[in-house]
Amino acid sequence: MQQIKYFHTYKTHVKQRWRNRHLVDVLESEFRTRSRKYYIGAIECGVITVNDQKTSPMYLLKDLDVIRHIVHIHEPIPPNIDIIEKESDYWVVNKPSGIPCHPTGGYFEYSVTRALFKDQSVGCVNRLDMPVSGVLILTFSNSNFAHNLLGSAEKVYIAKVKGEFPSSITVDKPVGLVSARMFDVSDSGKPSRTTFRLLEYRNGYSLVECRPVTGRTHQIRIHCKCIGFPILNDLLYGQESNTIKSEGMQPEFPELCNSEYNCDEDIRNTNDEKYKYAIRSCKGTSNRSFEISNSHICLHAWKYTFNGVTYEAPWPAWAVL
Repeated sequence: MQQIKYFHTYKTHVKQRWRNRHLVDVLESEFRTRSRKYYIGAIECGVITVNDQKTSPMYLLKDLDVIRHIVHIHEPIPPNIDIIEKESDYWVVNKPSGIPCHPTGGYFEYSVTRALFKDQSVGCVNRLDMPVSGVLILTFSNSNFAHNLLGSAEKVYIAKVKGEFPSSITVDKPVGLVSARMFDVSDSGKPSRTTFRLLEYRNGYSLVECRPVTGRTHQIRIHCKCIGFPILNDLLYGQESNTIKSEGMQPEFPELCNSEYNCDEDIRNTNDEKYKYAIRSCKGTSNRSFEISNSHICLHAWKYTFNGVTYEAPWPAWAVL
């Protein structure tokens, strides 16, 4: 798999609870993806600085301190993204599954907005979950046009489930946050409604049209689950047995690389010890972006209609029963 490799500097301001604590202790307790040994080495060679100055692992943090941390990152090269329509105020694209709409905390280049608009500020009007494909509307920072219209948009998705789905059904169950990162049907949740219609049933699988009347987080996925038809490949709201594998749908998970091997050319090209340390300590293709690049669920944003115009994304391969 082709990769992008680059350096990135994380920046964080000292929080109140960090004051008068040793730098290495804060890093070890607050950022647990790295070991204490790593943090000590990173501080000593200048990979981690306070106020742009090298310091000691035992430095006592104080108000207004700024911690910077240089990391070396590998990410997959984003897939090709088909453009459905270019309007003056916004673009409509067909988002592939397995790529986030916009940069997130752990990776930055592997996203739809960065792939299409490298240095331009672009927002996502309708955010699709990372494993979901289909119609995605991108708007530029100086335009409120698409944002104002989205509330009245008609949205149609297709989903694939195991078993024979009812010919039509409306699910009217509240959805809310039930744990740190998990949404589900909840009495304390917000009102949520989705209408479903069976499009085709064949070979033990159903292709279903989904129309979310409200727009709660993971609403379609949760409503499918609560009526006993979790979306195929949705491990968050389904189960591991509810998965399918077919050619072109679930790429092979890339082997975890030896970061030293993958970065040896970069090491040879730098004489700065802090960058050498960052390269030797990089996670290579164990970066989460490589894992998510292989993830998809059988849910596709098929159509968006607003202002009298319908934008449609072609069905993915899994939609053929």
